[in-house]
Amino acid sequence: MEGIGFWISPLLLLPGTALLILSTSNRYGGIDSEIHDLILDRDEDSLPIAHHLLNRSIMLRNSLTLLYMSVGFFALGGLLGGVTSVWGQLSYRVTIALTCCGIFSLLVASFQLIRESMLSLEILRNHVRQLEKS
Repeated sequence: MEGIGFWISPLLLLPGTALLILSTSNRYGGIDSEIHDLILDRDEDSLPIAHHLLNRSIMLRNSLTLLYMSVGFFALGGLLGGVTSVWGQLSYRVTIALTCCGIFSLLVASFQLIRESMLSLEILRNHVRQLEKS
C-alpha cells in the first residue's frame, strides 16, 4: 500500500471489534442478574446452574480481555505505522505485525465466545428441565 493506506488499515478493524465488545459486555452483565435470581429462588438444581454461570462469566471475561487487547494492538499498529511511516519497510512490518496480533486476539476471543454460547445453551436446558420438574 502506498502512503497513508497501510497504517490506516488496522484502524478500519476497530468498529467491528467495538461491536463485539458491546455485545459481550451486555452478555457479561446479564450473568449477574441470573446469579441473583438463582440466589433468590434457591433449589437443588441451582448449584449446577451456578457453576455453568461462573464458567460463562470466566469465558466472557477472557473474551473481553482479548477484545480489549485486540483494540490496543490495532490502535498501536495504526499509531506506530503513522509515526514511523518515513522509515519505509520497517514501518510496514511493524504495522503488519501489530495488526496480526490484533487479529489473533480477535480470533481467540471469537472462539471463547463460541464456547460461552454453548455453555449458555446448557444453562437454558437446565432451566427447561427445572420447569419440567415443577
